[in-house]
Amino acid sequence: MPSNLKHQFFFLAATIALASGCASLQDPATLSWEEGTPPNYANHGDWLSLPGRTDASDAVPKKMPSDAIAQDSLEVDVFYLHPTQLFRGDHWNAHLDNKRVNRLIDKYPMRLQASAFNVGGRLYAPRYRQAHIGVFTWQDSTSWNALELAYQDVRAAFVHYLENWNNGRPIVLAGHSQGSWHLRWLLQEFFDGKPLTEQLVVAYGPGFDYYASDFETLPFCTGPDETGCVCSWMSYGEGYFPDWLEANAKTPMCTHPVTWKLAGTNTSEAHQGVVLSQMRYAFPQSIEAHIDRGVLQIHEPDLPFGRVLQRENWHVGDINLFWLNIRQNTKQRLSNFDRTP
Repeated sequence: MPSNLKHQFFFLAATIALASGCASLQDPATLSWEEGTPPNYANHGDWLSLPGRTDASDAVPKKMPSDAIAQDSLEVDVFYLHPTQLFRGDHWNAHLDNKRVNRLIDKYPMRLQASAFNVGGRLYAPRYRQAHIGVFTWQDSTSWNALELAYQDVRAAFVHYLENWNNGRPIVLAGHSQGSWHLRWLLQEFFDGKPLTEQLVVAYGPGFDYYASDFETLPFCTGPDETGCVCSWMSYGEGYFPDWLEANAKTPMCTHPVTWKLAGTNTSEAHQGVVLSQMRYAFPQSIEAHIDRGVLQIHEPDLPFGRVLQRENWHVGDINLFWLNIRQNTKQRLSNFDRTP
């Protein structure tokens, strides 16, 4: 397993914890180290989404323009990793039979996030024993072990997918938050400098800090048409910079999720709209943002009561604020993908 990120772990901000809406973080002393039954990815029940069945990722936003949501029969596989939904519990890692956590995953990330990447190809999303939200705040050795356990599941799911279902098709990787943490490990282990890079259309890893030093050969995307590259961004209100940014003394890589460049500001006209928590499309041409110090700075939304809506941390909106831009960009990169050596 890749280990060169371990030193970064102890500088991470608690952006996920802030986004969870929990009033207070659970005391780690109340958690037990009980791994639970590992998934068996030959069992279709251990997948949140698989081709050929109706899953939460098939949800279509209400009021979405019909020409924007049309699903093409695109020759691509999407492998999606959901963010943390274990905010309180008994264990350091979520057990796969935790019904409350499973309901949250289907209701929020699978319905609101994974659907953005469901562009008519085949979408795979594994259940995995995700680490507790607190590991990104506690940042001790047990926290690190919890993340490694979660990655063991993610890795096993990806290997099963490659060996049984991929058959050489192009791959889009996508995740958010903890899912992006594990996605970075997948990129390092299976793609960076490896033959599988030839199948990589793009990797979307918002909600976590990625750095230029994370990969030896994989580039970060600098334009909307590039393939074989990585996109990552973290969203904050304009003028707010989290404390960890200074403490880390390194500038994250940030690809703008409207312009798809590594610097600059989008026009409001280029913003294609958001998807709200009720799975409703709304507010096109309402968001402007610019990149500063390696994070996305979101301007006050151009909406009624926009000042009231503005917040310091937009982590929960990393995908939803740019849902349609992301969806259209996935199609755009795929149309430009060339498998010719």
